[in-house]
Amino acid sequence: MRTFSYSIFLMFCSLPFLLAATSQPDAQFICKKAFVFKTDEFAVASPINICLKNNVPVGYQATLNMAVCDDKLCANVYLKMTWDLAGNFAGFDTLQGKPLTKFDHKRFTDADYRKLDQILKDRNSMLRVLSKNELVDKSVVVKSATVDAVTGATPATVKKSVVDGAVYSSYALWHMANGAVRDSIRAFTLRNYSGEVVFNLIDSENFETQIFALKQLSENNFQQQFDRLLIAMPKSSPVVSAYIITKLLSCKLSHHQQLKLVKAISGLDGYSKSIFIDRIITEKELAVAFFPLVSANFQLFDERLQNKFMQGIQKLEIPEFKEQIKFYLGTTNEQ
Repeated sequence: MRTFSYSIFLMFCSLPFLLAATSQPDAQFICKKAFVFKTDEFAVASPINICLKNNVPVGYQATLNMAVCDDKLCANVYLKMTWDLAGNFAGFDTLQGKPLTKFDHKRFTDADYRKLDQILKDRNSMLRVLSKNELVDKSVVVKSATVDAVTGATPATVKKSVVDGAVYSSYALWHMANGAVRDSIRAFTLRNYSGEVVFNLIDSENFETQIFALKQLSENNFQQQFDRLLIAMPKSSPVVSAYIITKLLSCKLSHHQQLKLVKAISGLDGYSKSIFIDRIITEKELAVAFFPLVSANFQLFDERLQNKFMQGIQKLEIPEFKEQIKFYLGTTNEQ
């Protein structure tokens, strides 16, 4: 039977290696038990495996067997779930012969799997604030067509946040994907941290994962990894780029590094450039270092940022730049 898979780690060639790697000592990828995650709410204790590529951690996975409701209308959920090194949900895969099912044991459709993927990726889903008792309206009775049982209807306010007919499965899997396991994974990652782990995290497409990694770096780390961070910025979100810029400007950069930083920033989005300009016009030492470099690459910044930069430098009253500032602002005013 065909399995269904979404958003599995980009660094993994395919999910089946997770099943086979543990029996192949020389395999490039291997997954091994990291810890057991227990949750009383869903009566499940799941071994969480850490997966490594060439002995460097790259993510986590677990094979779930969960009872998701208290009556016989819900079949157990069998699923393989994956997280990145920061504990953020990365994807899922069904198991051979174990498709997900809905009310009355109907199998998930392709559309249901796509919706479930969207649900699990939504960290701000209303499922995080609902209790299990709030998932169905007990005043509206829905009778099963296949077993002698009844259940409540799904309230309209909840329907957008769940797969139709699989409200308990949606709820249980969302909490398994995004709940307390996230903190347990992060704690385990930090106990097994290394430079390569940091850059596996920074290369993520999830900005929360990138920020988690960057927060583990010391000022010395930022300076030592200067070139790799410059490469990471264009591939990152503006929030991450701005964070890296702010941290790098706190380092004691060489003149050559300062020039490389200006050129790297010139190719970024407007928000990142604005953060850079804001930062260097707040400290005289930074202004003195970066004024000649920014001025020499003025064409790489738009007119609004050029004006902001010159006006900010003017307020700092740096004598050696007075004539250049006066000339630029005078020319601008004449235009």
